[in-house]
Amino acid sequence: MATETPGQIGPYRVQEQTGREGGTVLYRCLEPHGRPVVVQLLPALLAEDAKAYERFRTEAAALARADHPNILRILGTGQEGERPYLVLEDFQGKPLSEVLRSRQLNTAEAFAVMKAICRGLAHAHQHGVVHRHIWPNVVRVSPDLAQVKLGDFGFSRLDALAMTGTLSTGALSLGAFHYLAPEQTDGRPVDHRADLYSAGVIFQEMLTCRPPGGKIALPSQVNSALLPETDVVVLKCLARNPMERYATAIDLLAAIEKLEESMRVRLLSELRTITQPGSRSKALLWGVIALVVVALVVAGIVLMR
Repeated sequence: MATETPGQIGPYRVQEQTGREGGTVLYRCLEPHGRPVVVQLLPALLAEDAKAYERFRTEAAALARADHPNILRILGTGQEGERPYLVLEDFQGKPLSEVLRSRQLNTAEAFAVMKAICRGLAHAHQHGVVHRHIWPNVVRVSPDLAQVKLGDFGFSRLDALAMTGTLSTGALSLGAFHYLAPEQTDGRPVDHRADLYSAGVIFQEMLTCRPPGGKIALPSQVNSALLPETDVVVLKCLARNPMERYATAIDLLAAIEKLEESMRVRLLSELRTITQPGSRSKALLWGVIALVVVALVVAGIVLMR
């Protein structure tokens, strides 16, 4: 049964509901002075634990001070009744999950989005904030994928103890469960490397166009344009033992950039092979170029009539 949209949350005038995920609801609102913002109303579960709620406020304040282009900017916090809320910048993007449902990302797009995720996580981790809930729904992207921002840091306050009850309380959807690191579902201690596991699941999904769950699809076996080293990076992220993953998001970012460079080197090598003097491939290449030129000329003649 749908909940009636409130007219006001704290000092913010509600315009419309823009999203709902488990126990969290997003509203587009206006500040008293008219600036548009997004208010993320969090589950009441968060405020029931005084220590968890204080950590929520401390980490939100840290992220608000540590502005970064790959993190949805936090403008403030508050509480409406029993429910805490975050005030966020009104970023006109959509969840990465919607993009992945509508089309397959090409290799360049997948790498660009993954690098942005790593930069956002690195910045959060450097300020002592672990997300704990990274999945495509919390990665917001612009239509051209040029802007990538991590959101829903409010969930990072639902610690490992609270996580055990989130499926039944509605604070975590079943879809998000597949992105959790093994230590989060086993009740083991959780640190920043849990975020790297989740980011690795997203990377694999972007490269293979296959959602998580079931047998892991190795990227290079799905896409022949990828090097086998891609599998090594993904599998290192997905190691069950956190000690076997990348030590930091910066290390993961460096591995991805190195992988990109290796792919560029291979592409240049293949192009040089094609254009070697006397090679049959070169003759075929020039044949294709000639056909393209003829087609362009014909098109130009038609347009001039």
